[in-house]
Amino acid sequence: MQAILKKHEILFLVDEVICGFGRTGNMWGSETYGLKPDLLTCAKALSASYQPISALLLTEKIYEAMGLAEPHARHVRHGFTYAGHPVACAVALETLRIYEEDKIVERVRDWRRA
Repeated sequence: MQAILKKHEILFLVDEVICGFGRTGNMWGSETYGLKPDLLTCAKALSASYQPISALLLTEKIYEAMGLAEPHARHVRHGFTYAGHPVACAVALETLRIYEEDKIVERVRDWRRA
């Protein structure tokens, strides 16, 4: 499917809300299956489900096409009330730090191999 999308210059979006953050033994489920998405959505485990937050990751090519590489436009402004809430962002950063410190992805990978 990915090859067909690429051939027709259609963006490939993956939803990693369930398979992300190490659940398949890699940071992203798309890695496990050798996929190379243009856009990746994630949520829930971004804060270990303690705080509502989600994110959209995108390729450098899309980042540049959106004009975000320009010094004056570093953020996507979409106007949602809770967008970028500092508490949710702080929880997400701490969650990511714990995932890394506790080697969660590696531990899942080892468990899956056992």
